[in-house]
Amino acid sequence: MIIGRPLAEQQHDMPYMSVSIRILLMFLGKTDMSQITIHILNAQEKLTVHSKWLRTNLTDTYVQVTRLMPTPSVDVIVKSGKFVIPEKGHVGFCPEAGVIYITVDPENPAFCKNVENSLERMFAHELHHAARWAGPGYGSTLGEVLVSEGLAGHFSLELFGGKSEPWESLMTDTVKPYYPLMLENWHRTDYDHNAWFFGTGDLPRWLGYTAGFNLISRYLASSPNLKASMLANINAEELKAFI
Repeated sequence: MIIGRPLAEQQHDMPYMSVSIRILLMFLGKTDMSQITIHILNAQEKLTVHSKWLRTNLTDTYVQVTRLMPTPSVDVIVKSGKFVIPEKGHVGFCPEAGVIYITVDPENPAFCKNVENSLERMFAHELHHAARWAGPGYGSTLGEVLVSEGLAGHFSLELFGGKSEPWESLMTDTVKPYYPLMLENWHRTDYDHNAWFFGTGDLPRWLGYTAGFNLISRYLASSPNLKASMLANINAEELKAFI
């Protein structure tokens, strides 16, 4: 493995400078070249004291992920802000294969504590989305998105162990009544994402995340030789029966 850093950064380690890190992996006799470029938006200097830590942890996570599955090169844009998961102090968003946006709230105690590698788990989750974007895509139907979110959640567990996230852990009695509705809406592209996944309507908060996670749990239980890292390209339709 070779990791290169710009000379200016090696000399000054300027926290606001974009970092381009090229990773060379020798794996089973084959050479895979992947690159992560981290852009820390820090004009207001709200992330100055966190920049080096962010850069190191995100890079280390990317390296670990590339060892488990084919991973596209990505630009990672990190900014400070208040629009985060309150329980975590950060949030990630991957809208396409080569871009991941991360917002962190340096004033949120949860961000600073980073319990159980919370930031790294979130980034691994988003990197699985990036890998899926490079294949069949994240999805435009409720069913496809349930599968993508469930796979990403299980991938974080595969990489870091531990327990599922709070949004993947609703009680069975909370989720089960909605399974018929999920099947009914499986192929719909006009589903309300915020309602299904964030509880903005009449549905429980995080319903979609837990349902997707449970779906993948059932699929993996039926195929114990498989892992989420091996399923970035699976067709969501193959998993419908496991809802």
